[in-house]
Amino acid sequence: MKRKISVFIASPGDLANERRRFKKEIELLNLGFGDGANVEFVPFGWEDTPASTGRRSQGVINQEIDNCDVFILAMHRRWGQDAPDAAPYTSYTEEEFHRAIERWKKEGSPEIFVFFKRVDAPSLADPGPHLTKVMNFRKQLEDTRQVLYRYFEDEDGFANEVDRHLRAYAKGELPKTPTDRDTVVLPLAALEEVEKAKALAEQKAQEAELANDNAEKTRLKLEMTQMQIAEDAAALSKEGKIEYARQKFSELVVETTDIRILFLGYEFFERTGDLDSAFEALKRWLNISGPENKSAETAGAYGNLGNLYRIRGDLDRAEEMHQKALAINESLGRKGDMADDYNYLGLLYQTLGDLDRAEEMHQKALAINESLGHKGGMANNYGNLGNLYRVLGDLDRAEEMYHKVMAIDEAIGRTVSMANAYGNLGLLYNDRGDLDRAEEMYQKALAIDETIGRKVGMASHYGNLGLLYYDRGDLDRAEKMHQKALAINESLGHKVGMANQFGNLGNLYRIRGDLDRAEKMYMKSLAISEALGHKEGMANNYNNLGILYKTRGDLKSAEEMFQKALHCYDSLKSPQAIKVREMLKELRPVKGKRK
Repeated sequence: MKRKISVFIASPGDLANERRRFKKEIELLNLGFGDGANVEFVPFGWEDTPASTGRRSQGVINQEIDNCDVFILAMHRRWGQDAPDAAPYTSYTEEEFHRAIERWKKEGSPEIFVFFKRVDAPSLADPGPHLTKVMNFRKQLEDTRQVLYRYFEDEDGFANEVDRHLRAYAKGELPKTPTDRDTVVLPLAALEEVEKAKALAEQKAQEAELANDNAEKTRLKLEMTQMQIAEDAAALSKEGKIEYARQKFSELVVETTDIRILFLGYEFFERTGDLDSAFEALKRWLNISGPENKSAETAGAYGNLGNLYRIRGDLDRAEEMHQKALAINESLGRKGDMADDYNYLGLLYQTLGDLDRAEEMHQKALAINESLGHKGGMANNYGNLGNLYRVLGDLDRAEEMYHKVMAIDEAIGRTVSMANAYGNLGLLYNDRGDLDRAEEMYQKALAIDETIGRKVGMASHYGNLGLLYYDRGDLDRAEKMHQKALAINESLGHKVGMANQFGNLGNLYRIRGDLDRAEKMYMKSLAISEALGHKEGMANNYNNLGILYKTRGDLKSAEEMFQKALHCYDSLKSPQAIKVREMLKELRPVKGKRK
């Protein structure tokens, strides 16, 4: 007999689509995962409450909360329906949450998951009564740390969160206690620029006061206040008070005209995965600097927009932005910034599979940095060239590049770059089959990035450890690593990383024999890769789907997938094309015999 798990969903009225998707996701879980795990999830919400006479309708709903195993709260902009009969609570949604949390304090049940749909920075800056309550509630969750919460972008993101958390609950794999606070450390150089600007504004304000220039004095005082708020927000983010920092930066992005403050806001939002708000900061920056101006500020806006579009997967737009930044920096003779532009273009072309052009860009960047004596830039270029040579199969040359990176990083104390170098060396040793040494490198890289709270690096190392454990046959440990990597990439909105982890999970489930779940993972990965125009990712997914269909005996679909994979690998000049041709040769005699 299957174990029944009752799941209650609470949400205000602005998430009707997510509520419908919740029911659909439960059905999918029961069809696949539920059968294999011998569990059945039973969804419940206010719309499932039977009509009653003489009873408070919320009282009937509360009975379901008192009996559920899992309580899910999803929120966006609204606080919920006014509840005049629910004092001291101001909405029925609030009453439902507190009823669940009080029961959890007494009984250790239900398990509580809270998900927030992202809201743009201008709305957070001027929230109105409902959104203000939602924001204050998030701060309360952050302060108490009794319940951890996550953000989602859209219905698909919400469905992924529901799927992952309910699977982990059923398997008993949820964290036992809340972990340490997330922290966001913003660039020191940017903070120093704000501090210098504030000191200069203070000096000018004193001069304006002596000159009885009240208008200038008022303007400078506002400037100083905004810079102090930016410094306070940066300090809060470093302390782990992310929601407090988020509100301050949201207000600043709307109000300030200072590009240095907007840069800090952009960095904060990008590092917390709030890409919409990061775009808002950059668009305001570009409007202030002037989109047609040939200035360093305008080039900086275009370069950062290129990074965001690359993260989002809009590679054509990313290339357009980086080319605009490069053209401006070339006209100004700003060689250091030109090197950065070449570097980002190299990364972009490598993602697109144009490895010759990628190498050309990285070599141009390296030549500039060597001429300028920019050690940090040289280390970045060596690392990117190492990654490219590893993809091409030239492991000796790749190792040479990585050791150059390590030598520079150790000399100048670049912690983040050292983590990258350890991670890259891990990949290289993994390619050579030296798994013990590879694991040592991954763990060193992970330790550094965990210490500094660098999530993008942590996601990469978790994913690489997952692949390593997969190669060793430790599938349970591999799955945990890939799920950790996927969760971080989703929180950051990193599409390429998400596609990679969906693909890795698909391979793992295929080896376990769970072909339906494997197919679902491959399809998710393929959809992202196709949207990105990421040929290597598309090729890998086509190839994996071909293997899966062959295992099922669907040889027609298998051949179709292998042909698509071969086309992509050939266009990339990838040695993987040889293996796909061999699989097609093996497939055709099998088809003949079956006829």
